[in-house]
Amino acid sequence: MSLRKSPASRAPLTDAELERLSPDDLAYGKFSEDENARLRAINEARKVKGAYRAKMTGIEQKPILSELRGVGVLTESIWSLLKRTEPYPEAIPILLKHLQLPYSDVTRDGLARALAVPEPEVHAAWPILVQQYITCPTGRGIVAPGETEEWPLGAKDGLACALTMAVTEATLPEFISLVRDRSQGEGRVLLLSVLKKRRKKDPQIAQVIAELAGDPDLKKEIASWK
Repeated sequence: MSLRKSPASRAPLTDAELERLSPDDLAYGKFSEDENARLRAINEARKVKGAYRAKMTGIEQKPILSELRGVGVLTESIWSLLKRTEPYPEAIPILLKHLQLPYSDVTRDGLARALAVPEPEVHAAWPILVQQYITCPTGRGIVAPGETEEWPLGAKDGLACALTMAVTEATLPEFISLVRDRSQGEGRVLLLSVLKKRRKKDPQIAQVIAELAGDPDLKKEIASWK
């Protein structure tokens, strides 16, 4: 269905179809008056949901932010740490402690990504990060406190990012085992950056990549390197 044609030349879009429209569809598509009215309602509903998520997540993160303030790290949310340009090594033990507690997926994702920094404390936390990665659920689920609608879970991707920063030469063999473990899902593609950086310097890594090139979840990314 071409959305650049006159709305009169096609069937009206359902609410579900309107919700799935891409930014390009919205920018260049032609919509009927009714469709535009329903799009406005959908956007307004999204704003309300977004505000509610931000409020509930902010309440959930209060204990974490309070502890961070206690060590001099001032931030509006866990996600705001990702925008900081200055290091925050004093925050690492606090982030690690809370990563192991039963927060929502969105908060755990933020905690994990905030730990994706090149600090000795992150390297030392390798066993914790591996355990959290292995046991982290994937698929769809409730991602934020107070919600009932299911969305794709993101914390495992955040943990993958943390692992790429935590790995050292000593832990590289275990890291490779994680990349090889198909039970960990397609998100393993985020781990490949570590191997990509080493592939031209280490023949053993090049061999591992050649093996992984047949992995259904990884082959597309690896093929793009050639």
